[in-house]
Amino acid sequence: MKELYSFEISRDVVKEVPYTKKTKDGPVEAFKKQKKKTKNRIILEKPSVSAIERAEFFFGQKYNEYINAGFLTKAMLYKKTGGSDYEDLDESVKSAILENLEAAKVIDFYDGAKKPSEEQKQKLENAKEKFIATRVVVQDYENRIQNQFSQTAEVKAEEKMIEWFIFNFSFYEDEIEGKKEMFPIFSGKTFDDKRTCYLELCEEKAEITDEDLLEVKDIFDESFVKIARAVNIWYNKLGSNKEEIDKSIKDIFPDED
Repeated sequence: MKELYSFEISRDVVKEVPYTKKTKDGPVEAFKKQKKKTKNRIILEKPSVSAIERAEFFFGQKYNEYINAGFLTKAMLYKKTGGSDYEDLDESVKSAILENLEAAKVIDFYDGAKKPSEEQKQKLENAKEKFIATRVVVQDYENRIQNQFSQTAEVKAEEKMIEWFIFNFSFYEDEIEGKKEMFPIFSGKTFDDKRTCYLELCEEKAEITDEDLLEVKDIFDESFVKIARAVNIWYNKLGSNKEEIDKSIKDIFPDED
């Protein structure tokens, strides 16, 4: 298995530990439950070229299903709304978007310089200040565009394709009789099977009766958010290995460990 990304989680497990119990008939071997901290490594398998082709075929199927269900395509929505609303934006908003793009280019150009001059340092500092100052306006515009197209057939099908990657390529490592082995987080043979498993794992622990699901529940709870972030970063070409994905996670979610 080629790994795309991996990380460790820590969780509490309850194990039966043997001990010697004193009785009136003498000491006997017994067992008691003990909570212990254990670590598991979470692995995202790197999808092969053939797997990516299967994912694209899956996307096409879902895309057609959403169209048949009445969802508009981006092109249809674009035509229906009369085109992009960029032209209708206030001039100050347009200006902020352009300034943000220019600032991002300057930051990208100078930030990696090994021995920048004082003039370059000043340009970089000014660009960072401009980028931060205009980012709120740009983010608001991006959210409007995202919300506008969030219910299109393309976006809904893409969401399902990302789920397909998550469900098929997420594994955890566990030790069985002294030997480390890999197990899928989401059980099942088909996408629907695995998605059913996912939905069941989203339930509260007290609501789950299946012993196999309970075995994976804590692993799922501790790992799913990071798995989803890593897959989205890889899919959007913001990282193609552990180092790049870690950097993107840190850049996108700076306030989180």
